[in-house]
Amino acid sequence: MITPPDMELWATGYLRAELAALGRDVEVSNKEPAALDASSMEKPLIVVRDDSGSQTSAVTYDRSLGISVLYGTRQDDQGAGDLARKVMAIMADDAVAETEGSPVAAVVRDGCNGPYSVIEAQDLHRKYMTVEYSVVGET
Repeated sequence: MITPPDMELWATGYLRAELAALGRDVEVSNKEPAALDASSMEKPLIVVRDDSGSQTSAVTYDRSLGISVLYGTRQDDQGAGDLARKVMAIMADDAVAETEGSPVAAVVRDGCNGPYSVIEAQDLHRKYMTVEYSVVGET
């Protein structure tokens, strides 16, 4: 039996390691805290969500990830923009398919969008992006 890979588990670990290697001190999770507030955030927060996709063969799947970068305030958005562009570069790079343990077989370019700003009710800046992959299932 072949099951879809746990993309949130893989992507959060991969992104955490890649950003740490670049010296970035960030929190990477698949959950947003119940209360979001820029003043209470000690460091940038990156949230990865698996938006699923179709099964394309007996062993492969299309998977889309929605990624939010939360950092700074509505008026102070430079840090969020810089970090979001770096995250997009990491997650849309073909190297994701070459990394040991990665379920990614290929990046699907037309499913990679953003990052772009999302208006928040709180005084917080959010950049959002999507990446799409062709992935190999797990036994």
